[in-house]
Amino acid sequence: MFMKNLKPLAAGLIAAGCWLASSTVHAQVVNGSLTGPIANTSVPDGWININNTADTMDANNNVGVAGLADFSATPSASPDGGTWVGVGADSAYIETFGQHLTGLTVGQTYSVSWHDANFGVESLGYNNPNSFKALIDGTSIGSGGIRSVGTSWYDESVSFTATASTATLAFELASDAKSYLSIDGISIATTVNPIPEPETWALMLAGLGFVARRANARRSKQAAAISN
Repeated sequence: MFMKNLKPLAAGLIAAGCWLASSTVHAQVVNGSLTGPIANTSVPDGWININNTADTMDANNNVGVAGLADFSATPSASPDGGTWVGVGADSAYIETFGQHLTGLTVGQTYSVSWHDANFGVESLGYNNPNSFKALIDGTSIGSGGIRSVGTSWYDESVSFTATASTATLAFELASDAKSYLSIDGISIATTVNPIPEPETWALMLAGLGFVARRANARRSKQAAAISN
């Protein structure tokens, strides 16, 4: 009889814990589509230039300059649509842009994904192969594939494990080879089940305490009935 009464209560505790965990706000990228006006030396809302100056552009406006179609390879439309960010590097500088993430769960592993391409800048000779490197708080968490100048976009993904609830996610080119690559469709997602939140554990422990007290009361009542 006791186990029969315990099962519905235990199920309720598990459901409550799952609801609480799922209601927690998790990290997400703001404006991962990199949507914004064409702009040289400026990135879209939600993002900042961290080192030197990346640009907002599309297939008709290279290096963020309206009407400048000086591509080394004819761009294809981004898989994410709209505008994207162009990032350059050479022996004198490397451009870095990013944003501040919140809502990370310490110990949770996250996957950072994006699309990238290498359309180059013909007149300036920014035509070398290169790749994008993702950073968390200034430390590399991995690089995408090396892209030679061409018309295609590619999908990339790297992962990291959070050590704090906040972090700065940033992107730059992996080497100082004279090149200019494009990036779009940046997203972040959990790769494993999230670690239970402290409040979830508290709820479940409180529920187990209630179950134990109820069981003790039932046993005491049954013992008293038998003795009488």
